[in-house]
Amino acid sequence: MELKIDLSNKRTIAGVIVLICLLGLIFYLPNILSETTPDICIIDGVCQHEQRIDLLNQMVPVFILSGVVIGAVVFFFMTSKLEDKKKDIGKVTQTLIQFLNKDEKKIVEKILENNGKAFQSEISRIEGIGKLKSHRILLRLSDRNVIEIEKHGKTNIIKLKKNIKEVLVK
Repeated sequence: MELKIDLSNKRTIAGVIVLICLLGLIFYLPNILSETTPDICIIDGVCQHEQRIDLLNQMVPVFILSGVVIGAVVFFFMTSKLEDKKKDIGKVTQTLIQFLNKDEKKIVEKILENNGKAFQSEISRIEGIGKLKSHRILLRLSDRNVIEIEKHGKTNIIKLKKNIKEVLVK
């Protein structure tokens, strides 16, 4: 039986880090627990308070390992939530685009390719869409508050509305 670890997966990496840290803690903690503080200050000419400080110095790796474990656990849970959010945004995007007809989809996709805005002249060059057809589709999209049309010299800049851009542009 061969054990394969996919290091491209964030969850796997977090799990490996947590496992390594826990193993380190398991092997290091008995050392620390075996040292105790006696009631007498000096035994055999050695100050027990200094030994306690030495013990605290030896515990620094435990604190570091604990921090790494806590960080890995937080990373694990936060990335899973972010990945779920990205999946949800992708579903919302596909659902919104389904409500558009074929030509409207082409135009919105062209605007999305350009990070949420495009020149009207670029849109009119989309295959199967001329100047008049693009103008009419843009007016329909504008009336439905999907886009906003901004004058820019002899042409227009077509932008997705802010609320739609936040959902569609990644």
